[in-house]
Amino acid sequence: MQKTLMLGAVAYDPKVIPIWDIIRDYFNDRGFRLDYVLFSNYEAQIEYLLTGKIDVAWNTNVAWVRSFELSKGKVKALLMRDTDIDFKSVFITKASSGIKSVEDLKGKRFGLGSGDSAQAAILPLKYLQNESKCFDEIKLVRYNSDMGKHGDTGRSEFDILDAIKNNEIDAGAIGITTWIRALEDGLFPSGEIESFYVSEGYCHCNFTVLDSLDKKIQEAFTQMMLSQDPNDPIIKKMMQMEGLNKWVVTTNKELEGYEVLTQAMKEQDLMKNNW
Repeated sequence: MQKTLMLGAVAYDPKVIPIWDIIRDYFNDRGFRLDYVLFSNYEAQIEYLLTGKIDVAWNTNVAWVRSFELSKGKVKALLMRDTDIDFKSVFITKASSGIKSVEDLKGKRFGLGSGDSAQAAILPLKYLQNESKCFDEIKLVRYNSDMGKHGDTGRSEFDILDAIKNNEIDAGAIGITTWIRALEDGLFPSGEIESFYVSEGYCHCNFTVLDSLDKKIQEAFTQMMLSQDPNDPIIKKMMQMEGLNKWVVTTNKELEGYEVLTQAMKEQDLMKNNW
């Protein structure tokens, strides 16, 4: 009899429970024994994966990079959402601010999100350092909301939006999905807020396992995830909640999308798994 495969995920929102209930039931209904355990933070999840207490971790890009570093490369990314590929960070400001490029940030207040968020803090800081000649004259303002969730809740990004709206900061960094949502939901009057910088694409979440996990189990898990039909009403509901159109296998090309974050985390001394 197959041992139950234990998957870890972080409880950043109430919808996390129905998402993983649907996935668990999908596996079990097809004869693959799967269960999941929820963590309050990614640091605990990383420790449980690396010590073999869980078999699979649904990791953020920060959790993946840290797992790879701490295991000395003895982890593997199996698959990810299609929306995890070519993710971007966006710098935004009020249209009336006069800020049109990173060089215009000299002497300005710039908001960064949670310190463990790749899209709202870690990578934006690297981009600012790389592309602004006046970096030392930018006044950085940190919004460390929901630390341990690696930006999953998006709370710090909405803190930045509110701060711009209330003139507490002049500009700030958010993820592309939050930017699209802000526009679609009309959080600002039309034309009041605009982007002045969009980063290069990078990769976000993935399913991480130890290399030592049985290869047949790795393949069976991957194929079971890929077999989910987006047209099935229950699967469609899960995918909408999880923010994807389909699952995709993580190849070497996708792994390249973590290189810039790896560099940034090393530069900012963020490889330690403190919790």
